[in-house]
Amino acid sequence: MSGGEKQVKHHLRPVEPGPYVLVFAFDGVGINQLMEAINSGQAPAMAAMLGKPEGSGGLYEHAYSVPNTVTILPSTTIAAWSAIFTGAPTAWNSVSGNEWFAREEMKFYAPAPVSVSEMDDNKAMIMDGLVGKQLKSPTLFQQAGVKSAVSLNAVYRGADYFTVIDPVSMVELYTEFIAKGGGENAPGKADIYEKMDQDSVPKLLDSMEKHGVPKIQVVYFPGIDLSTHVAADPLPMEVSYLERVTDPLVAQVLAAYKDYGILDQTYVMIIADHGHTPVLRDPQHALGADPDVGPAAVVKAAGFRPRKFVLNPGANEQDYQAAFAYQGAIGYVYLADRSTCPNAGTTCDWKRPPRYKQDVLPVARAFYNSNKIGRPNAYMKGKLDLIFARVPTPPGKDTNEFEIFDGHGLVPIWEYLLFHPRPDLIQLDRRMRWLSVGPWGDRSGDILLLTKSGLNRPIQDRYYFSGPYHSWHGSASPQDSYVPLIVARENYSGGKLKKIVDKAIGPVPPSHLSLVPVVLGLLVSEPPIAPAVPGTDQGGAPSAGPFAAPSPATAGSAPSTTPAAKSQ
Repeated sequence: MSGGEKQVKHHLRPVEPGPYVLVFAFDGVGINQLMEAINSGQAPAMAAMLGKPEGSGGLYEHAYSVPNTVTILPSTTIAAWSAIFTGAPTAWNSVSGNEWFAREEMKFYAPAPVSVSEMDDNKAMIMDGLVGKQLKSPTLFQQAGVKSAVSLNAVYRGADYFTVIDPVSMVELYTEFIAKGGGENAPGKADIYEKMDQDSVPKLLDSMEKHGVPKIQVVYFPGIDLSTHVAADPLPMEVSYLERVTDPLVAQVLAAYKDYGILDQTYVMIIADHGHTPVLRDPQHALGADPDVGPAAVVKAAGFRPRKFVLNPGANEQDYQAAFAYQGAIGYVYLADRSTCPNAGTTCDWKRPPRYKQDVLPVARAFYNSNKIGRPNAYMKGKLDLIFARVPTPPGKDTNEFEIFDGHGLVPIWEYLLFHPRPDLIQLDRRMRWLSVGPWGDRSGDILLLTKSGLNRPIQDRYYFSGPYHSWHGSASPQDSYVPLIVARENYSGGKLKKIVDKAIGPVPPSHLSLVPVVLGLLVSEPPIAPAVPGTDQGGAPSAGPFAAPSPATAGSAPSTTPAAKSQ
């Protein structure tokens, strides 16, 4: 309860020789903001890690930055990290967002609440592995079968250790974030998010010293995302955060690996879950702020009883015929077969899918007309970009792909884009298939709403499903969708790293689903290397390299003495 480490596995794996993989997981960092920080001269640890650029195509002296790496959809935290650390599309791993409705259980999950205020699932995510328990696909740590440790990230099932700061304080911090969002005192709030990141590193280093360096270590920094949401000038603030807060923390971790004498045996990776898009912080743009005038009002006008925006409705509130889950720029609408519950007070049979003509089409048409002409709901006029729906499938079968509702019927995404090109919606057809087609595709709803978003639009024309904030994400826009996937190693060239990474990814375009095969490929890229004497290279000389971390004296709270060799 006071923070530190939690042993996840009952039977711990022994410490193994290198190579090692160290994954820096940056929450809410778009590729442009990361590279701006690295190129500014104010992030020396990360800049040294990459080395000098070598031509184009993402090559650096000692790193390879995989070009055009895209997120899954929605580009939002819990769904993204679930896909990143399983390598499985959302419709197969079953975790479809920051919150979702499991119709076969008639249960709402909200590990990172957006439309509800209760924090029970957030607490369970931090203290009881809620996300890992919901995943239907094996994690990286289960697939790799090597000693692994995770700091702070919600996806840690199969790892040996999970390190965390004070869980009670974390829940209180998230509660503050959800309840108030970005207000006038946002700069003061940002300090507590910085402290969360800063306090996490000593915990993971203590665990490492006690148990030895794991083959896979994930170092997650959630404070970047939280601070950006509440910052009045989000993108410049994010760059500043990376320079002031994140880079010194990266330096501390690299210093520890250097002290162990294994930095030259370690692949260092950087990946993020999504970028951020600045938005206006007001109820006119925050479409989830008032359930009486937003999406719930639309489905009510279409003849449905909407579910209350609470985690667990009361016993007398179970007769709802529609439910919602919000993901920033995307909103999920779940519909019941109304023939199973026509009268108020009757609970619907949510194990049955809705009927296409009697249930799905009326709601899709109500959203389309509200968006186009302001009827039946004027509040929603002009705020949606696209409306997706699909023909429901019986339980036990893979769900159908979402298609675009054009006011008359459903049009396949590829066909719609053929006649209405949208280069601003990155790989829309591919990413929507990941979300919608699979055994758990129903977790993303029966209708999906995409708001107008993206830096290509004036800020007054950007909308999002949640309470008011200064920035959001979740869309298919370039700003939200392009994220870093970087592999570095101090004694390898960028060209050598590119060959390893390209072989692991194969011919498919790089994405969130690439991290697992890349890590697995790195682990077998060379024969195991016995650990060096801590503080020396393999020949016994003091270790130093092209991207050796700053010395402990200049790296804040990095270890000032060499950790005991026997811990390895």
